[in-house]
Amino acid sequence: MDARELYSIEDARFMLGGISRATIYDLLNSGELASVVIGRRRFIPAAAITAFIGTSTTHVAPAERRATGKHRVVQIPLQLEPQAAKRTRRRLMPLR
Repeated sequence: MDARELYSIEDARFMLGGISRATIYDLLNSGELASVVIGRRRFIPAAAITAFIGTSTTHVAPAERRATGKHRVVQIPLQLEPQAAKRTRRRLMPLR
């Protein structure tokens, strides 16, 4: 691609390795990726893409990261209320 200052959402997705639309909008909504709104369109500055790649770069091997346990998601048990008894439908008798 040519060197531009602003990239469309689709171009930015391509530049970030072909990530999904949902992922790029998650990055935009969380503030991890900066954007510029012009009219009704949203653009990603080239500097924001470069900064995001720079801050997301890791120097730890995946095997080492797994060994530390930092990648594990904490699961919290949900306190759900017991379901109410199911209501059964009564069959109506035909009229005579």
